Amino acid sequence: MVLTLDGRLPEDVGRAALTAADLWLAQEIIARELRVDPAATGSDLLILDRTGRMLFLWEASRAPAGSHIVGSLVTDAETRTDLHRRYLESEAAEEAGRTELHTYMTGRPSERNREDLERIGHVLLHMAPVQVYVGHQLFSNLGSSGNLPGKSIAPTAPENVLARLAAVPAEEWSKEEAAFVALATVLLSSGTQARLEEANGTHLTSAGVAALLTGHIRGYGAEPPDIEGASTVAGLEALARRCAAERQARLGDGSVFYRVIHGVNLNKTEHLLRPAVGYTDVPLPLRALLEREAGIGAVTTTIEETASAFEVLSDALHAAPAPERFSSAYEALLTRFMTTLAEATASDVAMGRGPRSFAPLEPGSTGEDDPLALRSNAFFCCVAPSAAFAESFGEDRAALVKTLSAYSARMRFNTWHYLPHALGIHDRVPGRDDWFFAPTMPDLTHHSDQHHTGHVAFDVRHAIRVPLGIDHAGRHLPGLYDLRLMRSAGERYTTDDLRAAVASGRVLAVLHQAMGRHRATVRDFGNDWFRAFHG
Repeated sequence: MVLTLDGRLPEDVGRAALTAADLWLAQEIIARELRVDPAATGSDLLILDRTGRMLFLWEASRAPAGSHIVGSLVTDAETRTDLHRRYLESEAAEEAGRTELHTYMTGRPSERNREDLERIGHVLLHMAPVQVYVGHQLFSNLGSSGNLPGKSIAPTAPENVLARLAAVPAEEWSKEEAAFVALATVLLSSGTQARLEEANGTHLTSAGVAALLTGHIRGYGAEPPDIEGASTVAGLEALARRCAAERQARLGDGSVFYRVIHGVNLNKTEHLLRPAVGYTDVPLPLRALLEREAGIGAVTTTIEETASAFEVLSDALHAAPAPERFSSAYEALLTRFMTTLAEATASDVAMGRGPRSFAPLEPGSTGEDDPLALRSNAFFCCVAPSAAFAESFGEDRAALVKTLSAYSARMRFNTWHYLPHALGIHDRVPGRDDWFFAPTMPDLTHHSDQHHTGHVAFDVRHAIRVPLGIDHAGRHLPGLYDLRLMRSAGERYTTDDLRAAVASGRVLAVLHQAMGRHRATVRDFGNDWFRAFHG
């Protein structure tokens, strides 16, 4: 129960947070069927710290602030002495691994260390929160306990440990700090900056990083390099290079990567979606809608086959008069698309975001169309509730409108957040520093209401996100659009649900691409529209 936080995390993710000594002791407690007394508060304490990590304390005075005591381990004196001795041996072995990394960092040119610190800091500023452990030290850019640059900690803030490390020789770094820098650098070299998020909620060690990269390489259908006889760092760097190359090869053959996100500790694990996603993975009710609207036949097997039908449909939508309560036929179809998908996937809400106008997407746009000068109201998010979700508000239509408008506003902000990177102008001078890397991998999220501030506020427990890009003006614009599904309660989404969402999202991307030929403008899906449509 403690390792999984009462079922909110997979046990292997909970175990990955532990030091070698705490993991060994947990296994001994289970194997020997030792008892933990929940009423005891003296010594030999099993606790959860404020981040949800399990720790064992031989002395109660070491308990960190905000921790929760699970109980005290009940043993006889001989058993306790044996456990304590072997626990300390395990701690010493892990400390030796950090010493090796510290020695490596102190032996490098200081300029290389500064380059790695700058790279880590740059990535942290432009991605979702990171929260990892090295030994008993937390490295995080999340909230009041943060010590890394991000939304909570500015690069120049005194709490920023990376800035402090850059200002002193590596000899003055702690072993935990040296290990964090070395292992974070390896992870960032292994194929994607998102790899660092895979370490969220886990304990960083050389062996753990090697196992992670080896698992990915084999998951890509390849064999890891022979690193026998190599130094620890040389072996890790070889694994990172192979992992990056094999991942790129899988991207080239059309493989779909996705991440499972555990909202309790933000752990994000990469997986491959197999077999290939096709049009038959689109839920049947949505295929029926598209057959009526676009003439896409039941025998269609690939999503690429739908392109010509959507081009014809886009011409018709562009010329059609606006239906009642909509500014265009395009926006009416988007609403029907989302409503149908919400019902078909037993979701509370389906939604999709994007730019209202194509003018800022043109290369060299300036003035009021300068993409770096836009505000979040320059983007839209079509949010459609299922009938059951709408009915759950009863007569309180104002609460329904407030909820849908809040979802829409948050997604509009996300598009604004990603836009500089999506357009490839994130390094423009003068520019914007408050951008995030545009997403490219679908996400399957569990228990997001346990951590994410917006999801806590609006009960988004389980969610799917499918980032969508289009080609425009000779460029591919990743993450410019997306498709999302959410449930506020009930069962988690499965990989079958994810396949349906990825297929539906790819169809939606074809529709957006076709409408781009007409530079379609979206005017609906603001607060006033939600009030008029759902109020």
